[in-house]
Amino acid sequence: MASDESNKTGGVPVFGTRLAGCAYMRRPSAYALVRNASGEWAVVRTPQGCFLPGGGKEAGETAQKTVEREAREECGFILKPRGLVACAIQFVYSTEEKKHFEKICEFVEADLEGTEAPLEPDHELVWLSPGQAQASLSHESHRWVVSLLTR
Repeated sequence: MASDESNKTGGVPVFGTRLAGCAYMRRPSAYALVRNASGEWAVVRTPQGCFLPGGGKEAGETAQKTVEREAREECGFILKPRGLVACAIQFVYSTEEKKHFEKICEFVEADLEGTEAPLEPDHELVWLSPGQAQASLSHESHRWVVSLLTR
């Protein structure tokens, strides 16, 4: 559930907890919301957890370009982004990078136009029902946006 901090962030929901005394690195991020004909969600399973396809934005990159690039690398997806549907802030700790992050998340609906070989062999694409996706996704903000779009 989003915290009361959403009142301080212009109504953008906030997930996770900002720990006092910890330095947080801001990381603009974008994630693709992709569903198949059966209404299942594309989810990427990694050694670090389960996530919507996407990740950190590169300098000067739009949310749409980020999801196109990240989904191609992670899943081999060729996407046609439709538009931004939600934003959220997610506080997380990366055990891999040993850093705290304030992820500024943009969620973009996209259509799957084709596939190719993914570039990241430790990323596995799974198609999950809305309930399975909500139970599996590691970040609360990802569970929230799936819930928002499947009501």
